[in-house]
Amino acid sequence: AYEQEQVRLIQRAPQKAWPYKEKADALDAFVRMVLQDAKVANAEMRDFLYRDRIDLPVYAKALLGLALHREGGQADKLKMVLQNIEQFVVEDAENQTAYLRLPAGSPWWHWYGSETEANAYYLKLLSAVSPKDTKAAGLVKYLLANRKHATYWN
Repeated sequence: AYEQEQVRLIQRAPQKAWPYKEKADALDAFVRMVLQDAKVANAEMRDFLYRDRIDLPVYAKALLGLALHREGGQADKLKMVLQNIEQFVVEDAENQTAYLRLPAGSPWWHWYGSETEANAYYLKLLSAVSPKDTKAAGLVKYLLANRKHATYWN
């Protein structure tokens, strides 16, 4: 019901008929991934998320990528989402690590702005899409080396 309501709000945006919503957001990406796990398809929301992917935080892009991968038949969209994420990847050959350098001004205080969570979900996406990718091993090493408070907070 939540996702259907968000689709309705986004569809109302061109007419500026209040209430409306201009773009799909991080919460929509999270809900889409969870519903895709439950095999609940919604092509309209998927298409809105893909259309608005540039404005999504990196974490939400990884969530969208997972949803696209699990849905199947979306190889072109998945490839584009991966390219959108990979522009933030930094590989450190000396330390054999890889991590996402989130853009300046990322909302670190929101759940979707967490650097650790973004790296973890990107690793989850890479593990599903291309597990032999060297970036996956680098992400694991980076996450292990940079965890804070062990499992106390994250």
